[in-house]
Amino acid sequence: MDDVRQRLFSPVKSKTPHAVGVELELIPIHASTRRPALPRSEGASSTAAIISRLAQRHGWLEKSVENDPPSWQLEDGTGMSFEPGGQIEISSTPHATASSVIDSTQALVTVLQTAMAAERIELLARGVDPYNGIDAVPLQLQRDRYARMTRYFDSIGPSGVRMMRQTAALQINIERGEDPRFRWRLLNDLAPIVVALFANSRAYAGKSTEWASYRAHLWRTLDRSRTGVIYEEPGYAERYLSFALDAVAMHSGGDGQPYRTFREWMREPDVDETEWLFHLSTLFPEVRPKEYFELRSADTIEPDLLAAPIVFVTGLVYDKESASRTTEWLGAPSEVLLERAGGVGLADPEIHRIASGLTELALSGARRLGKDYVSLVHLATAREYFARALGRDDI
Repeated sequence: MDDVRQRLFSPVKSKTPHAVGVELELIPIHASTRRPALPRSEGASSTAAIISRLAQRHGWLEKSVENDPPSWQLEDGTGMSFEPGGQIEISSTPHATASSVIDSTQALVTVLQTAMAAERIELLARGVDPYNGIDAVPLQLQRDRYARMTRYFDSIGPSGVRMMRQTAALQINIERGEDPRFRWRLLNDLAPIVVALFANSRAYAGKSTEWASYRAHLWRTLDRSRTGVIYEEPGYAERYLSFALDAVAMHSGGDGQPYRTFREWMREPDVDETEWLFHLSTLFPEVRPKEYFELRSADTIEPDLLAAPIVFVTGLVYDKESASRTTEWLGAPSEVLLERAGGVGLADPEIHRIASGLTELALSGARRLGKDYVSLVHLATAREYFARALGRDDI
């Protein structure tokens, strides 16, 4: 219990208390065929080779792990890498302001898009590949972590491998702050509304699904032991520890051996802290505690609209007045609401009503944070997105 409290939920007093980071994923496809553009491919443009050429031109540091495609680190610490299906992930450093992380991420995406377009590759901003089934996307990362995950997910159903190789999300990273309990509850409260407000993945493999966010559906059904809204009052840290211990440990089985929960497996003498840390990294709740809180609920978004989710989250979390009003209004975090959010999204009357009120609170909160934190241009982009998504012209 002490490890979870100290590692994941201890208070943080930061010199940049409103810092925000993003992890933006994009799905490369060939413009002519709509087939996946992969990091390494024969007879077609390789996305890894394209980025390597960019890296040489811009002075990015290229790294390789085993025989997997490389990753890159930019001068400001931003990372760029591939997900298991070849999705490109941009992982920003923490920025002191919302506008700074928006501007820097958009600028990098523009560089990528230009280079990819020259090879007739598009970078899709969808929560799931709308054109291809899983057979079109072989596993691109072969190192042990992903091989074991694949074996485990294959043993329980189709959602896990689809999540790994075909989904794209926007993750927003927020400071834990000096009151992690309050912020943990607030972010878990917001998760269903973030799912609904930024859902853009109804289509999959050339067909329309019944889900507003098929990505959210895949995450919810990949393994019920390691996903969802994980919150309980007052023992929120204890609840997360129980969640972690009761999730199946991916290293505990396979090759004919049954899988066990970490609680069961930890009794083995060779299960050490390294296994515990690996296990924590394979948990996929809507909000994941690390050295910061990682909100994982949004489908990825068109880069020119990035201001909308960042203004929504920072305006509600970092402005004290909006944060207080949000928790009073929403009550306890809800798994039921999360399920409905992925299924019907903003078409659900209650979710639409809540989202409508929260977007107004978020914009007010962002204005109070100041134009040095959120520029007027980014506020306008967010306002336009909210009005369009909610069918309103009075926001």
